[in-house]
Amino acid sequence: MKSNNWGKLALGALLGATLCGGLASCQDTYDLDEPGNRPDWLGYSIYETLKKPESTKLSGTFNNYVRLIDDLGYRETLERTGSKTLFPANDEAFGRFYADNQMGVHSYEDLTESQKKLIFYGSMLDNAILTEMLSNVSAGGNNVIRGQAMKHQTTINVIDSVTWIPDSTRMPENNRYWDAFHKKGIYIVSDATRPMMIHFTKEQMIANNIKLTGDDSDFEVITGAPFDDKVGQRSAYIFRDRVIQPDITCMNGYIHQVEDVLVPMGNVAELIRTGQDSKLFSRMLERFSYPVANGTLLRQYNDYLVQNGGTPIPDSVGIYQRRYLSNRSQGGNTNKTDPITQRTFQYPLKFDPGWNTYYPDQANQIADIAAMFVPTDKAMEEYFLPGGEGSFLIDVFGLKDGNGNPVNDREHLAQNIDSLSIEVVQPFLNNLMKPSFVGTVPSKFSGIMNDAQEPLGLTLSAINRQPDGKYDVRIGNNGVIYMLNKVFAPDQFVSVYAPTLYSENLQIMKQAIEDGKDNTNIGMGLNFYAYLMAMKANYALFLPTDEAFASPFYYVDPAYLGHEIPRVLKFDIDSITKNVVCETMTYDPVTREILDSIPNRTAIANVTSQLQDILDYHTIVLRQGEQLGLNRYYKTKHGGEIRFDRDSVLSGGQIDNDLEASHVTQVYTEKNGVAYVIDHPIQPTQQSVYAILNDSVNNPQFTLFMDLCVDERQDELMQWASEELIGNDPITKRPKTERFHVFVTGNGNYGLDYNVNYFSSYNYTVYAPNNTAMTRAINNYGLPTWDKVQELYDKWDFEDPEQELELTDEEREERETDKLKALAMITEINAFIRYHFQNTSIYVDNIVRSDNLNDINTTVGEEFSTAYTSELGVKQRLTVVGGSNEFTVKDACGQQIKISGANGLKVNLMARDYVFDQTARRATKINTSSFAVIHELSSSLSPHKTRRYDSYWTGDNVRERLKAARKTFLNQLNSGF
Repeated sequence: MKSNNWGKLALGALLGATLCGGLASCQDTYDLDEPGNRPDWLGYSIYETLKKPESTKLSGTFNNYVRLIDDLGYRETLERTGSKTLFPANDEAFGRFYADNQMGVHSYEDLTESQKKLIFYGSMLDNAILTEMLSNVSAGGNNVIRGQAMKHQTTINVIDSVTWIPDSTRMPENNRYWDAFHKKGIYIVSDATRPMMIHFTKEQMIANNIKLTGDDSDFEVITGAPFDDKVGQRSAYIFRDRVIQPDITCMNGYIHQVEDVLVPMGNVAELIRTGQDSKLFSRMLERFSYPVANGTLLRQYNDYLVQNGGTPIPDSVGIYQRRYLSNRSQGGNTNKTDPITQRTFQYPLKFDPGWNTYYPDQANQIADIAAMFVPTDKAMEEYFLPGGEGSFLIDVFGLKDGNGNPVNDREHLAQNIDSLSIEVVQPFLNNLMKPSFVGTVPSKFSGIMNDAQEPLGLTLSAINRQPDGKYDVRIGNNGVIYMLNKVFAPDQFVSVYAPTLYSENLQIMKQAIEDGKDNTNIGMGLNFYAYLMAMKANYALFLPTDEAFASPFYYVDPAYLGHEIPRVLKFDIDSITKNVVCETMTYDPVTREILDSIPNRTAIANVTSQLQDILDYHTIVLRQGEQLGLNRYYKTKHGGEIRFDRDSVLSGGQIDNDLEASHVTQVYTEKNGVAYVIDHPIQPTQQSVYAILNDSVNNPQFTLFMDLCVDERQDELMQWASEELIGNDPITKRPKTERFHVFVTGNGNYGLDYNVNYFSSYNYTVYAPNNTAMTRAINNYGLPTWDKVQELYDKWDFEDPEQELELTDEEREERETDKLKALAMITEINAFIRYHFQNTSIYVDNIVRSDNLNDINTTVGEEFSTAYTSELGVKQRLTVVGGSNEFTVKDACGQQIKISGANGLKVNLMARDYVFDQTARRATKINTSSFAVIHELSSSLSPHKTRRYDSYWTGDNVRERLKAARKTFLNQLNSGF
């Protein structure tokens, strides 16, 4: 070697930081041209070492590899400069390569220049790295994190992979983004980022809980061979090619001899596209591909052409790279813009499978790759052809004969798959695309979730086997592909909301259900679709058609029921944007006539609470194995209520206003329930508990009960009876006496009129004693009234204040006793009322049931809390015993009252206490609500074992019992119940 300055260098500068800390001091300096100065461990240049390999370091000869270096003009680089890392194979390995390869070459002379570049540059890294340091990643400065990296960037130049596609025969089908190139052809590369070299090291796999040994270890499943640990910490595999001679140290880098010729794999999209048994899956995947002009590539390629005497490609022709509409792609940003419309693409893939340098979000760029689970063509056929689980999709979207019958056979399968809507294809693919290979190796299959965030159900038996019995796993430069012998379809294909995916007239409900998924436009962010994909649940889902929302039965806006002029909502699909839009129209609630001749458009964001209410109102949760129709009354997701009558469904808004029921037009039986398509939306209940009980025209039987519940004198009488000014609530700053009110309004509790003070966004039962029951309780059981309390007040209400000063001691004591008695009466009035308000709605029905989704025991019964709290602070309870079309309520005194519509009493009255954002006349949205069912009683319930309400002030030791009553009152007042 000629003497020059390059021969005398600090070793650290020559070999880079990877040599420091193991082989020699970074400060050692050698004159390598002087005899005897070369360390024993340091070889000559990489080129010289391969040209004249020493048997103690390398195995075999490397003539083929050296010819690659010479032919590609890289000799000087590998003779003189550093630092490089090469993974060459010897001539024996090249012999095996020529005997069997996918390039179709049988000798060195058969190799094209592009193939030579691919083999050579794909086996070289641009820095010097020991095998045991392949898995290191930089942590800033001189710090590294060990055991994390699993890939490095090769020196392959992207322009070497420029390909000319002359016509549409090699372009994606059913993909409008490629239409412009069908006739004129296209210059294209698979990706504009440099391909990666994937490596498996012992340290990296151990650090990431990837099984190295044992039966069906992760490593053996993926690579097809057991992990060879002969060289210990330096053991490494490039793709699935074993490093047999690691860490051959040269003056300008390292040589790591591999067992076989490294032929860099394409990215996973390429491997799927070129695979002989993944063509059907690829047809789906390529629906998301699109060409993007790349000016940088064009300039670089033209420079290369000019240097080699070629003709440059005109700018008008250009060079393109293949991209995929996805949430994660190259450039560090989300790329989901439709290249034709320039609008946000609604159904992107999870990630770009053609991105060579792909890495999961938040991960170190060289620490992980992707994983894809790809069904073979045979598996796809079994799934989509008649008899397969997915054949219904072909029936809906595929070809039809002259009579409109599906044409679903093997001959037309590819065309039928092309016909599937993008809304179906996207979840199908995304369900099988996993961002992290490290997190989805075979030993972690049980933790892989599907689109419903439930276990996908993957096992090793689902991986296809090759003819030699090995698992069919393919390693690309950006991910690993597991070829499957079965299809794992998304749960949404078989969930109750599945009909919205393939029914053109269910798009309003589809967008509402999917809002929060990807780039939906409504803004609720509910991800309601995820709720409906709970596959262990049993739903009944009602789906109004798009026409239903625009029918004469417009959806009455609950938030505007209290406005001077109410309104209805007309939801529709915009013909241009294809998004849900909303129009409003005022209407006459008496005649139900629309008052606006031209609807007013409102931003969809202004009606999100109403849309959410529609979703909740149209969703029923049933017991396992139950079918809708066993009963008539069902609770909705948010505690509301509907009545189901064979082929129709309705709620309080339809019942109270004598509106037509919502009719079932189609039924879909799915894996987690049944979907019912209906001809117009269910109209929610429009009356509050107060409105129903206070309706003296339709419900005069409740006047005495309402007299007890609502009396404008109660605050004044409570303050007088307590002998002190009752203070304010420390939080609300409102008088504590309001805690005793049955109905409230204002101060953040904005309802249609008055809301029940005891309700809190749940569902309840109100047992409303009729006038007969009230009269009996007053006359027979000593139930006090506000008139009785008023009598005590009037007795001591002097017109002249001087009269009070003239009271004798006996009179003062009598007045104190009367105040105590008045307070005791108020306590009993409160106890009586609250005991008739029960948590949980219970309907008179075929089978009586409660919220816990278990049948109420017909003999023992089930207990439910009431709004009444005893003097000990314990919620008092009622026992409900079920029966056919009736149930019995058992109270504290053992009285059993039958609830049945057969005796002429009103039952199953639907009520809803809304809470709006503002007063009823100005409200725009529903903040929350409580639901209740009201049953009429002919005999009142009693919270006392004696059934009497006058025990505080009758009998012996009245004074002491009255003082106890006062204590109870004050405890309840201050605790807020």
